[in-house]
Amino acid sequence: MEMHHKTKTLLFGLTLLFFVACGKSSESPEAKLKDLVPKFQKAMCSKTIGCTKDEFAKIPPEYKNMIPAFMQSEEKCVAFFDEKMKEGEKKRIEEKREITAEQVQAFETCISAIEKTTCDTFKGAKGNVSIPGCEAAQKFSEN
Repeated sequence: MEMHHKTKTLLFGLTLLFFVACGKSSESPEAKLKDLVPKFQKAMCSKTIGCTKDEFAKIPPEYKNMIPAFMQSEEKCVAFFDEKMKEGEKKRIEEKREITAEQVQAFETCISAIEKTTCDTFKGAKGNVSIPGCEAAQKFSEN
């Protein structure tokens, strides 16, 4: 799998995090989505690290520094997503964008799809982010 495609897949995940915001109440879509973030991070980071470890093991030591930090371990991946979540939350608040129940459902469906997908499916077609079940979430992330 090409490094560009891996990065694109992770960036897709990051754009999903863009929708995360401080919850106004425990029943708000913002709060529900915020509650899903750790589950998303675990699914995305586990799949990313697990599906690339064999390929990364083949990289000669002198080129390993070219692997982005967030792709080197689950801990670094989660830290990366935490930072991006904060950035996305700030931007969403600045733009006064509200989270909808439809967005939360799309995000929840995508998390489930990521958890169930195989590495071959997760890697997807070159140049495309194609995780079946994430189409609606991807649509929201492109807006």
